[in-house]
Amino acid sequence: MSNLADRYTQIESILALAGIEELSPSEVHGTIVGAISNHMKSGITPDLLKLIEPEADANDGRFAQLTALLYELYRDNSEMLLESAEGFDLILPDEDERIDIRVDGISTWCKGFLLGLLYNNAFSIDQLPESGSEIARDIMEIAEAAAGADDEQDEDWALAELEEYVKVGAQLIFEFIYSERSSEAPKTSQ
Repeated sequence: MSNLADRYTQIESILALAGIEELSPSEVHGTIVGAISNHMKSGITPDLLKLIEPEADANDGRFAQLTALLYELYRDNSEMLLESAEGFDLILPDEDERIDIRVDGISTWCKGFLLGLLYNNAFSIDQLPESGSEIARDIMEIAEAAAGADDEQDEDWALAELEEYVKVGAQLIFEFIYSERSSEAPKTSQ
């Protein structure tokens, strides 16, 4: 499924099947992307289901589709981030939605990203390499975003800029962590 709108709808449906209605597909995707960077930094494999729904029992059948989807998202986004792929994009409400719904989408994506990034307290934002901590702080501010009373065209443009910043910022945080891990890896001699 390459279409982001289809992916958004798919996540929404699977969340509903699992009885999880307080999370948006954007927040779930942000959490997964943050967890990928966390895993790279901490070395701790995330329990994605517990990260998304702390009270969930993996043996409860209603979470089976959700668990499969979470690991699929994790795998797909890991590949895209590792390849610095053009294919990496944020899963957000459709551009045809009202501006407040779209602003809420980017805000909840950022909240999810920070939850995934920092979930096991293995490190703090200040321990992110290069300008990663500055980007993470910006994402914290965006997580608090709300639609304003500006002209809708101005808001559309500003939202597009924010979305691009968050997308590139999440990619950069991953790349900073990845390059830090690569430089710490023991060199093999032949």
